[in-house]
Order: sequence, then structure tokens, then C-alpha cells
Amino acid sequence: MSHTHCAILGCKNTIFNKPIGVSFHACPSNSELRSKWLQMLKKKCTVLDWTRSRICSRHFENKYFDAQRKLKENAIPTLFPVNSSNKVTDVTTPRTKVDRLLNKLTQAELMADIKSSLSKMKEPANLDNYMNDDFKCRSDTPAEAQLWILVKKQDHLNTRLVEQVAQNKKHVDVLQKNMEEDRASKKEMEQSVETYKYIVKCLQEKLATLEEQIEILTTVEAR
Repeated sequence: MSHTHCAILGCKNTIFNKPIGVSFHACPSNSELRSKWLQMLKKKCTVLDWTRSRICSRHFENKYFDAQRKLKENAIPTLFPVNSSNKVTDVTTPRTKVDRLLNKLTQAELMADIKSSLSKMKEPANLDNYMNDDFKCRSDTPAEAQLWILVKKQDHLNTRLVEQVAQNKKHVDVLQKNMEEDRASKKEMEQSVETYKYIVKCLQEKLATLEEQIEILTTVEAR
């Protein structure tokens, strides 16, 4: 199941149409807690991808939330729809149509789709609290906030890329200008060399003429 949908069978909640107060939560990284989750989620999901699957807050009892409605570290999903009856499969490859479609989308298409969906939603007021300066999400970041952070990171990278391209273009322009100046200088130098060669040739011819004249004068004086 896509990380934008709740992985529990029969649950229709997604980050795009979730009711007010519903949040999405990633699977735990702790192996012991994962075992407990897997035991509870048997026959409740068709696919469970530990790295991408999300469970919405509708499947956790109130005792697993603190006063700020944040999920506690020891929380285990225990509330499920009646029609959740299939066996869970722990996989890392896409099995649903949505996952296969996402895999076919290019990054640009995926980001455009996410931006289009997020444009209909209000940006979380405390979004900065869920990320650091490198746009990395905290472990407790809700799925909706993760998407907003992903978009912001992509926009930041795009801005840096545009700046880098502009800077590189300036360098290329300077390099081309220098190359043109070098070519002009080389051409001018070649013309100067040809001129010098012509002058040397003329001087050599004049020298030869003078030598002939000297030889003639010497012969005349000898007589």
C-alpha cells in the first residue's frame, strides 16, 4: 500500500481525505515492537512494508496517545474494521496498482502530483519543528508533514540547481570570451609572424643585391 494510504484493509483514510484529528504513523524500527505489530496486524493488511507503510490513528486506542495526541513509543494498533481478513505479507517490493503506478512516475511527475494535491491542503503551522536544516524529517513526523517537507526540499534543490546552472553559465561565458580573445590574439600573432617573415625576406633580397653590388665594385676597383 502506498505511504499516502492507511495500510489496514477496509480503511479508506488517506493523507488527502483524512478526517480532522486523524494522523498517520510509520511502522516502528524497534524489532521487539515490530514483532508485536506483526502479531496484531496478521490478517489485517495485504501488504506491510516496514519502510513505507503507514497506519492511521483510527487503529490505536486512546491510551496510546498523550495529551497532545502524539502517539506513544509503545503504541500498538488494536482497532480494525470487521472486513480485515487477509493475511499480512512483509515485503519491500510494490504489490498494489498504486505502488506500481508510483514506480512508473518520474520524479518530476511525482512531485507535480504531490504539489497539486498539497495545494488543496493547508501547510502545517509547525512544519519547521519536524525537520532540520537539511530538510530531514524527525522520526515522529506525520505523513502529511513528510510530504510537505519533501516538496520544500525539492523546491530548495531546484532553486540551488537553477543558481548553479546560472553560475556555471557565467563561467562558460567567461571561458568562451577568453577563448575568443585567445583566438583573436593568436590570429593577430600569426599575422604579425607573416609580416615579419615578409620583412625578413625583403631584407634578405636587399642584402643579396647589396652583396652583388659590392662584388661588382670590388672587381672594377681591382682593374
